[in-house]
Amino acid sequence: MKVGVYDDIVNIVSPGSFPNTITAEDIENGRSEARNRVVANTFKELGLIEQWGSGINRIKTICKANGLQEPRIEEQNDFVDVELYRMQNVKQVENRKAATDYDRLRPIVTDYDQLEIEEKKVLLYLLDNEKITRKEALELLGYGETKTKEILKTLLKKDLIERYGQGRNTHYKLSKTADEM
Repeated sequence: MKVGVYDDIVNIVSPGSFPNTITAEDIENGRSEARNRVVANTFKELGLIEQWGSGINRIKTICKANGLQEPRIEEQNDFVDVELYRMQNVKQVENRKAATDYDRLRPIVTDYDQLEIEEKKVLLYLLDNEKITRKEALELLGYGETKTKEILKTLLKKDLIERYGQGRNTHYKLSKTADEM
């Protein structure tokens, strides 16, 4: 395995190709195939992996939430090449992202400066997606369940999001009042 860290990308080259039954497109859609089921099951039981095939979608969600381009995954001959894009000029990107975020959230939020960064992330995610589940919020924010629930609860109290469903089917959407602003 080779890992190259450059100014604009992190490049990971892994020897070996995808299993014959899987394409790069399949992997990006969450399909996976364990090469060694014993190791995969052990990792799952130890809590080192959440679910087979969830990693690429989690990486994409985190990249999107941080304003980064989606990673490029390519199979070439007998190896897999992955490029994760980095921020060019962090300060410049942060300023541009903050201005863009403000413009995007202004129609639904009257007190933008009073929002925590995590609250803004959830609202921006909801502007791009119809709903967010607790699991998606956990991945997006990178916190544990308690902190994530706290953030969602605060957004509910501020009447910026609404809760739908129960248990595993619980999800959140922008509130109707936020949509009308």
